[in-house]
Amino acid sequence: MRCPGQDTRYWKEDAIFEAPCPFCGTEIEFFKDDTSRKCPSCGRAVPNPRMDFSCAAYCKYAEQCLGSLPPELLAQRGELLKERVGLALKGVLKDDFARLEKILKLVQQVEALLKVRQSSPGPSIMAAYLYPLTDEEREEVLEKANVPEVLREEILGLLKTLPSEPQPEDFLKEEDHA
Repeated sequence: MRCPGQDTRYWKEDAIFEAPCPFCGTEIEFFKDDTSRKCPSCGRAVPNPRMDFSCAAYCKYAEQCLGSLPPELLAQRGELLKERVGLALKGVLKDDFARLEKILKLVQQVEALLKVRQSSPGPSIMAAYLYPLTDEEREEVLEKANVPEVLREEILGLLKTLPSEPQPEDFLKEEDHA
């Protein structure tokens, strides 16, 4: 059986679209299942701006279906998990806007450090989201966000290594410090 999202028999008229090249502005035609296309003008690989990895979050055939992806799209796939954790966090904290604001500020600082060092966010961002929470709240967020067990263990391990008053740099893993 073929994935319905990739089977052209189920496509609608918006499955083929044009988007400007972010480097030179030339219009590039994309099919919804293209991971990237080469710009006809500047020759650079441009990731599909509408690529949707939502199915990859739960489909056991995602790796076979998606195959190898450019780094830009792998980063977008990570954004889905970040979004799920953020939504789960909001669900757990409900109206505690002060805690939520404090957590989001910490996450932004950790993200900025990772971008400057061009490091993969991995568990660092997730740990920043979860640090100020109680153990029960952490488990609830991880469960609601459906965080894979391997990543869950890595995040919880990182949280155990943090000092009592961590700085954003403390959330970066050892290999990110180099």
